[in-house]
Amino acid sequence: MSDKYKKKRVLLIDGDILLYKIALNNEIDTHWGDGLWTLHCDEKVCKADVDAVIDDLGSSLSADDYVVTLTDANNFRKDVLPSYKSNRREKRKPMVLKALREYVMEKHNGVSWKNLEADDVMGIMATEPSLNEERIVVSIDKDLRTVPCNLSQDGQTIEQIPQRLADYQFMIQTLTGDKVDGYDGIDGVGVVTANKLIQKYTNVKLKDLWKVVKGIYKDKGYSVKEALAQARVAHILRHGEYNKKTGKVKLWTI
Repeated sequence: MSDKYKKKRVLLIDGDILLYKIALNNEIDTHWGDGLWTLHCDEKVCKADVDAVIDDLGSSLSADDYVVTLTDANNFRKDVLPSYKSNRREKRKPMVLKALREYVMEKHNGVSWKNLEADDVMGIMATEPSLNEERIVVSIDKDLRTVPCNLSQDGQTIEQIPQRLADYQFMIQTLTGDKVDGYDGIDGVGVVTANKLIQKYTNVKLKDLWKVVKGIYKDKGYSVKEALAQARVAHILRHGEYNKKTGKVKLWTI
C-alpha cells in the first residue's frame, strides 16, 4: 500500500500503570545507622525512564504518534457504587507520582478527561471511528480486554479483540467483580466459575448474554439493581458514551 493511503498508527498508552510502576520502582530505602531509615526518589531518573519506555514502545510497535492517558481526580463510578476503589484511599502513592503526571501532561501528550479513568479514555478513543488512524491500546490491564480494539499487552505484539469477545469478557467481569477495584460481583464466583456459567453463550449478542447474567444474579439472591451497578462499574466506556464538553457519562444499559 502506498504511504499516501497508509493509516497513521497512534498508541494509546496506559499512563496510570506506566507512571505508577516507574515511580514505585525508583523509590530507594536507605539505612543511615542507629535505626534511621529514609525513602528517597530521584525525579530526574523517573522522567528519563518515562522517556525511554515511551520511545521503546513507539519503536517496537512502529508508531507514528501516541497519547498517554491518565485518570481524572473525579470518577463517575463512585457515584454508581460508593465502595468503588474505597479500599485504596489510605494506601500511600509513590512520592514522585504527581510530578510524573505533570511531566506527562506537559511533555508527552498527556490526556485526562473529566470524571473518567485512563481506561475509559483509551476505550473511547480506541472505538471512535477513524478513517486515517489505526489506534493501538497499550496496557497490561485485563480490563482493556473488555473493549473491542487493537491491544498490545506486552509492548511488542498486537492482538485484535473482536466485539463478541470483548462483550463476553465484559460479562465475565460483571460476574466476578474486581476486589482490587472495590466491587465484588457475585460472592464466590471467580473467573473459572464464571466461564463455566456462560461459556456456551459466547456467540450470542450482548443483549441476550446480559439476560443470562441477570438470571445468574437473581438465582444467587441479588437484585437486578445490584447486577446493573456491578455491570456499570465493570464497563469500560466506548465511543458515544461520554460527552467531552460536559463531562457527562452515559451509564451502560441495554
